Amino acid sequence: MHLLRIELENFKSFAGEVTIPLEEGFTAITGPNGSGKSNSLDAMQFVLGPKSSKSLRAANVTQLIFNGGKRGRPAKHMSATLVFSNTPEFDGRRRLRVDTDEVSFTRSVRLGRKGAPISAYRINDDPSSATDMRRILAEAGLRANGYNIVQQGDVTTLATMTPHKRRAVLEDVAGVTAYDDELRRATTQRKHVENNIETIDLFEKEQKGRLKDLAKEREQALKFKELKDELDISKVVLHQSRHRNRLDEVRLLGEERSRYLGDIDNIGGKITEGNKGLLALEEEIVKIDSDINEIMSGDARNLLEQIRQYDIDIETGGDRIGDQRRIIEHSEGEIEEFEGELERAEKARVDAEGSLKDASEALVSANQSLKQAAKDEEDARDAIQSGDKHGRDLKRILGKATETVDKAHSTHAQARLQADRAEQTAQIASSNLADIEGEFEEATFIRDDLELVGEDLLSDEPQADRGSLAGELRRLQKQEGELAEDRDRSEIKVRDAERDLNKARARQEGRANTPGSAVTLAALTRLRQSGEIHGIMGSLGELTAPKDPAHEEALSNALGGGLRSIVVTDDDV
Repeated sequence: MHLLRIELENFKSFAGEVTIPLEEGFTAITGPNGSGKSNSLDAMQFVLGPKSSKSLRAANVTQLIFNGGKRGRPAKHMSATLVFSNTPEFDGRRRLRVDTDEVSFTRSVRLGRKGAPISAYRINDDPSSATDMRRILAEAGLRANGYNIVQQGDVTTLATMTPHKRRAVLEDVAGVTAYDDELRRATTQRKHVENNIETIDLFEKEQKGRLKDLAKEREQALKFKELKDELDISKVVLHQSRHRNRLDEVRLLGEERSRYLGDIDNIGGKITEGNKGLLALEEEIVKIDSDINEIMSGDARNLLEQIRQYDIDIETGGDRIGDQRRIIEHSEGEIEEFEGELERAEKARVDAEGSLKDASEALVSANQSLKQAAKDEEDARDAIQSGDKHGRDLKRILGKATETVDKAHSTHAQARLQADRAEQTAQIASSNLADIEGEFEEATFIRDDLELVGEDLLSDEPQADRGSLAGELRRLQKQEGELAEDRDRSEIKVRDAERDLNKARARQEGRANTPGSAVTLAALTRLRQSGEIHGIMGSLGELTAPKDPAHEEALSNALGGGLRSIVVTDDDV
């Protein structure tokens, strides 16, 4: 395989069609500068497919079209064709994967309406694509970026490069690099294919499962369709049968209507004839009545009236007889009810006699129980006589509690007045305490100042009179003690006043006749002692007591009237 010729048309500096023949062996192209020697090599690179138009010494492909020179007109299209010999080799294979002895690769560019370039590719005048054409050339070892074309400076670069890079160039020229690239691409494609196969397997598995579901759904759908078709057919048959029944009923009704109409006509004729006969009979009756009235005298008329009166009496008697018969029937029903009641009364009498017998036996047993109860009563009286002393004590305590309640009601106003006074006293004591604390703090500051002054005097004037200073110190300490005692007394008065206030409030709350008051507590105590109500345990104040007696006041202040709350076993008491 070798390049036979280069066919150009309006390519760069070549105007029109130009053919450059290339014989086997060594071919040299000579000429002055600008004659197109380099452009012929650019044409070869242009067909083989460079990475960029800059390698062809052009900014874009439109600059590869003949521009008309100085005097000519610029062309609108251009093309470059490489014609290769593709005769079979000794093993019968062709280097180029095209089944012809000569193969031409053409690349053309034309300008569109707006000046945009439009490229086209052809192999042996058959339309092709850039990818297919470059793949066929690459399989034969022809690439634009390969070393099929050795340009200016390539030999020097090859001679001065490192052995490693030179080996890469030789491998590229020998096709090893292309083989490695193809191998890498094949490996990558194989991995992609394997991944795709796995994806397809998963998809196939999923689709098979879905097909099974769809098959089940199809069977159900077909079964549903069959059932629906049968239902539709059954509905059609049902409607048809109903329609036929309706038609038969309509036909029968029509026949009956016709028959009834005929009967009505016949009956109407008979009624008409009967009415005529009735009129004739009425006329005859009127005539007979007139004849009878003319024939009969006054006695006969009276006799007829008596007959009519007897007829009326007979009818009235018949009505009365019917009423008496109904009364008799009602009486017979009442008799049956009375007989039933008599039977029930007889049965009740028998039951009463049995109950009387049982009552007699129960009476005997009750008498015996009564005797035993009398004996138990005597024993209880003896026990009560032994417990009279405790009962008298309880009555005495109850009387005292009642007197205490009466006295508490009478002293309510006085206790309220004492509470108000105690509250005022507490306020006054609080204010006095604040004043005393202020005076105490002031005296403390004065003492500290005097101590500092004494220390200064001892350090500055050791010969001063220490006796006077000691007397002044004792006087201040005595004053401090008095102030502390006044403060303590004021605090005691405040606590006493607060205690009296709390007690007065508790007494005031106890005066009211409310749940938890003294009256209620006394009433509940009586009920508990008498045993009329079970489950009353007592008040909270009776059942609770602080471990430390000093906490009794704090507990009273915290709970207040809650100490009089009643404690029971459950909510049903």
